[in-house]
Amino acid sequence: MSSDTEVESKGGYHHGELPATLMSLAMEHIEAGGTEKLSLRALAREAGVSPTAPYRHFPTKQCLLAALATQGFEQLHERTLKAFQSGGSTDERFIKLGETYVGFALENPTAYRLMFGSVLGDFSEYEMLRVASERSYQPVQELLQELIDEKNLAQDVALLGGVVWAGVHGMASLLINDMDKETTHSVSRPRESVRALSSDLRRSIQLMFANLVGNSGQRSV
Repeated sequence: MSSDTEVESKGGYHHGELPATLMSLAMEHIEAGGTEKLSLRALAREAGVSPTAPYRHFPTKQCLLAALATQGFEQLHERTLKAFQSGGSTDERFIKLGETYVGFALENPTAYRLMFGSVLGDFSEYEMLRVASERSYQPVQELLQELIDEKNLAQDVALLGGVVWAGVHGMASLLINDMDKETTHSVSRPRESVRALSSDLRRSIQLMFANLVGNSGQRSV
């Protein structure tokens, strides 16, 4: 049996390059036809390697999808961490974090759907994916705890995190769905409202979380 290095060299790849190539091709295939039509053997043909070569890196299609979602969470973490560590008040960093999350979703809709959709199901089956997912959420949780402490809010960080996540995730999902629809001369009022969100994303997030980043919602001392 040929080694990974031998198999990959036939397609012009150095050892270790094939997984990245397969993942890149997979994203293109998913964007074009969804996850159901994705085929490891088709990716192998396009990459110019043997039909069995992809299976040495991704034993199943689900493993490949998990790798793509893991990569997405790692990229999201890089962005949210940068927003978390940026200068400014806690309120300003919170709004920036929301902009960062929605912005990532709009720039990477295919990865975003894999990360938060139902295709992969239980992340516990993929340790690297589980770890990447939890790590990407850490800056959000830490900043929310700062808000709770700073404003003396009578809120549990877990509940507050769920509410905040629901807000930005809902906004991101609406905007992505609108991107998928064909452009028409006649825009319905619901779609007009959705598009208004992206016209001033920062303002939209400020409005959505006005009670949190404002003075209301505090408890008496």
